[in-house]
Amino acid sequence: MSDRYLDIDEDGLSKLYDGLSILEPLDHDKVQEFDLYLYGLTQSETIVDAAREAIADNADIDESDVQLAEVAVAIRIGSDTIRALLGSGFRAKRDEFAYVGQEGEGIRTQSFAFSHFKPTLAVSEFSQMSIASSDSWLSDFLKQYGNKQPVEIKQNVRRTEEATQPGVPTTPPTPVAPASPAPTVTPEIPAQASLTGGLKLAEAIEEFLG
Repeated sequence: MSDRYLDIDEDGLSKLYDGLSILEPLDHDKVQEFDLYLYGLTQSETIVDAAREAIADNADIDESDVQLAEVAVAIRIGSDTIRALLGSGFRAKRDEFAYVGQEGEGIRTQSFAFSHFKPTLAVSEFSQMSIASSDSWLSDFLKQYGNKQPVEIKQNVRRTEEATQPGVPTTPPTPVAPASPAPTVTPEIPAQASLTGGLKLAEAIEEFLG
């Protein structure tokens, strides 16, 4: 028991249902301002499996890599919700759950919104229950009543590139052929210029020889 949440059993929850059933028709909005939550501790296989799936999906790993034994669930309650919980239950949607993280992480919270399979939440699945005026103290509830067994997550090396995968040969890069050098262009000497030069040389020789 805590000053932030009160322990309750199935009989007490039934009495709370009776009280809310009387008050809600008088002023439904006012009763909703109570913002009541039920905390439930569970080792139910279906609920824990859904929690494992949510943890794995959020961390982008395989569900088989997550080992978990227990979670605490926070459910916002009203008369309709309590009636369902006392009966066959209802499907979780965005309800939050808490679990003991890996070493050094403390208590962590997650939502069933990340789980593709939505478990059925019912009073019969909870070994310990409390009511609170907020979901803020779910971690404290789990710390007080839980078995303190941390989640186990297998650490795998993520494969981000094909070349990093073991057993996959790395294809060597294709060599790029060097660019061919530009051809050397020999400038042409105009024929007229060559002829003129030849005449001058002939005249000079003729003048020298007399």
